[in-house]
Amino acid sequence: MRLFHTLFNRKVGGLSFLMFSVFVLLYACTSSEDFANPLDPENLRTSGAPDGLMLFAGDRQVRVTWNDIGQEGIKAYRIYRRSTGGTDTAFALVGSVDAPANEFIDTQNLENDRRGADGRLIAYEYRITYIDVNDVETPDPTDPPTENEEPRRFWKTAAATPSVPPPAPTVTLGDPTDLTVKLFWDGYEFPLDFSVFRVYAALDTQDDKPLRFKLIAEPKRDKLFYFDHDFQVDGIRKVYRIAGVDEFGAEAITTITASAPNLPPAPPKNVRVLYLPRSLFNTKYDAVISWTPNMEPDLAGYQLYTKDAAGNLLLRPAPGKKDRTWTIPGEDPILIGQDLRFKQYFITAFDDTPGPDGQRDESAMVEAKP
Repeated sequence: MRLFHTLFNRKVGGLSFLMFSVFVLLYACTSSEDFANPLDPENLRTSGAPDGLMLFAGDRQVRVTWNDIGQEGIKAYRIYRRSTGGTDTAFALVGSVDAPANEFIDTQNLENDRRGADGRLIAYEYRITYIDVNDVETPDPTDPPTENEEPRRFWKTAAATPSVPPPAPTVTLGDPTDLTVKLFWDGYEFPLDFSVFRVYAALDTQDDKPLRFKLIAEPKRDKLFYFDHDFQVDGIRKVYRIAGVDEFGAEAITTITASAPNLPPAPPKNVRVLYLPRSLFNTKYDAVISWTPNMEPDLAGYQLYTKDAAGNLLLRPAPGKKDRTWTIPGEDPILIGQDLRFKQYFITAFDDTPGPDGQRDESAMVEAKP
């Protein structure tokens, strides 16, 4: 029995290894080039359709958006629609827009709040194509790719059900915090068919290019706020869309623009100093200063200070952002009255963006404790 068990395991192991090898071979044959250009008709993920297809349902309308990447040679986009209810009808052309537009609002014969006999939502399904300067349409709607082809290619679709949207949130900004934008919508009045909130954001490059909004959060109904911590430096500007969404997916959107405030980083924590005598024959010492490191992504470094006998603040070395300790060698004590005392040491953190006054943006000063 043990011999049979061993042989069986070897056979299974060999078969598993063979299957794994075939999988690796197939994966290797599907190179990254097959997914590199979304507008390539041979792209396995898009079949050449413009990427980033998103739908936003409203009152007897659906807003269709996609990514326009500024590709040369694109003349226009076409939008196709079909209903998911009843028989599987074919996609029909419902509109077109000239490039570089990346949005189309469909209002043609759309019905609100559609459900089937079983209570399930009935949606409208959309897909898009692009027209090049030679009037070639990609993907070809007369010969669309099917998922049973080899290799499998997908023409991305998205579905939405129009509905009267819930109230739009009234959005305010919270108190400034470093590398954070705080959004609040207190006092929201919930309709009976409310589902969820959605927060979209797009970098505001302040040029003529279309904004590219990305869904970044879906707060539940008991969470009337969102804090965006996705900033690397001060001053980055974003446009936010905060939506109330009903059970059909209809959205009522409030748009607000905010920037990561130009604030200094938090001060270092757990700052300590260790006084190490250098010799029995003089009063010199080494000051070893340590601290818990800051975690801000825009941290540029730290600045050390001491005070002289008169209490004046003196600039000392500036450790780098990766430093956790710093030794100032050969320090002399100071005379306070008739007593020789160790110097007091202080530290600040500063970021890589100047403050509003153009000077280095330093945190509050922290004294090193012995």
